Amino acid sequence: MARPSSKINVVPQAILEAASNLFIKRGYEGTSMQDIAHELEISRSALYYYFKNKEEILASLTEGLTIVAERLATQVVEKSKEPDDALLELVRQHAKLILLHPVQFRVVDQAEGSLPESQRKIAESARRLLLQKFTDVIQRGIDAGHFRLVNARVAAFALIGMCNWTAWWFKADGAKTAEEIADILADFGLHALQRPEVKQAQPASVQESVRMLEENLAQLKAIIGAGQ
Repeated sequence: MARPSSKINVVPQAILEAASNLFIKRGYEGTSMQDIAHELEISRSALYYYFKNKEEILASLTEGLTIVAERLATQVVEKSKEPDDALLELVRQHAKLILLHPVQFRVVDQAEGSLPESQRKIAESARRLLLQKFTDVIQRGIDAGHFRLVNARVAAFALIGMCNWTAWWFKADGAKTAEEIADILADFGLHALQRPEVKQAQPASVQESVRMLEENLAQLKAIIGAGQ
């Protein structure tokens, strides 16, 4: 089957991005397939070649985020890493997934109820499994004496929520890249759970030492500047 001609070399990812932006601006119910085709400057037949309707677009967005997030978390857990390293990787990769697709995530979060029931259940199952992966790693850290005695499930909710919230405030042209913010959140999440004696026992890396020195110098400059 030959692909319909269009003004641009349209690909599924371009359709998902355009549709996501329209869903945010006009709402899922307020956006038509014609609107999406017009945004991309292609014919509806070209659009229908990839997606039959809006539900298919939403389902693709959901699979690309919710289900992929669970699969990535499963891969981390299956590596049998130490809980500290596993938690760092879990938070870093989940945050990065959201940071690289913030608009799409907001669409999935707001419009998932419009999915057919069967697909909605798949997405809900993926979210539960993701939460369980985080919970299991945190509980392993607690049992091993690496993490503080906290409710592992509540802590998992908090870390996932911290990552998900970036979809509402992250700016691609901001001072920090998605990778840098993902690293910051991963470090923050680990240190929020580590027991004080574990933190003290770990020697600081060269990068961490430099960062601490820069922070101390910045604080000293601020103090000196305030006194002038």
